[in-house]
Amino acid sequence: MNEVPTNIGTVALEGREDVADVVTHFAAAAQARGFSTCDALDGEVPREGLDLIVGIGGDGTLMRAAHIAHEIEVPVIGVNLGTVGYLTEVEPENVDEMLRRLAAGDLGTHARMTVAAELPDGSVLHGINDVAMEKVISQRLVQISVEVNDEFFTTFRSDGLIIATPLGSTAYSLSAGGPIVDPDLDVLIMTPVAPHSLMNRPTIFTPGARLRFTVATERQVRVNLDGHVGGVLEEGESVVVRAGERGVDFLTMGIHPFPQAVRHQFGLDHA
Repeated sequence: MNEVPTNIGTVALEGREDVADVVTHFAAAAQARGFSTCDALDGEVPREGLDLIVGIGGDGTLMRAAHIAHEIEVPVIGVNLGTVGYLTEVEPENVDEMLRRLAAGDLGTHARMTVAAELPDGSVLHGINDVAMEKVISQRLVQISVEVNDEFFTTFRSDGLIIATPLGSTAYSLSAGGPIVDPDLDVLIMTPVAPHSLMNRPTIFTPGARLRFTVATERQVRVNLDGHVGGVLEEGESVVVRAGERGVDFLTMGIHPFPQAVRHQFGLDHA
């Protein structure tokens, strides 16, 4: 990291006293080192003037912060007060050290890829973790036809499909049987959800792949990006998924390299 930020926006998990205490401490410690801080979720704050977004909470809070950072093209870093904290490497007791290194320009930067989904109306939505296509009627399977670079690949009969980034490989995709992927890689991970098919394994595509998913049944399919509804597809409608044109820069203290982070956060020491 070369440029030292001046204006820091925070995104905090609401409704918890311990989080509020950390936010208060963070603001005071940041201001003592010459930074200005504000609530990035405050509608009165012009986000365009922010240089860094800090998520204070768990991985979900960091994802919310990362979406804001992606929108305004600034870095993001997370302070962990969640239960897993796979993405938020800064513990509350390390806030002062993080700010010291931030002021010295001594934090590393990891560029993480994003994923984009083009809906039938031409709108393009962006995700950091994943695009998920899910059945709307819980008792019924859906059929989704897959094309890769305009070539037919297969048709899934399943509860849905997930297209994850490496950063999102430890989220919904993992719970559906997908692989844990080093976030330094740039790939798209397609994982079927409860497939009724011989093709029931995750598939890895290059970041240049253009994936088209078409509803091949009368049953609706909901498209979610990072857990937020993007739209509903009817029979014959498609969503095109590809790597995002811009990634997100995550600042890092270098505390937990990937293998150690996986081992620690997923309890592999006790497996």
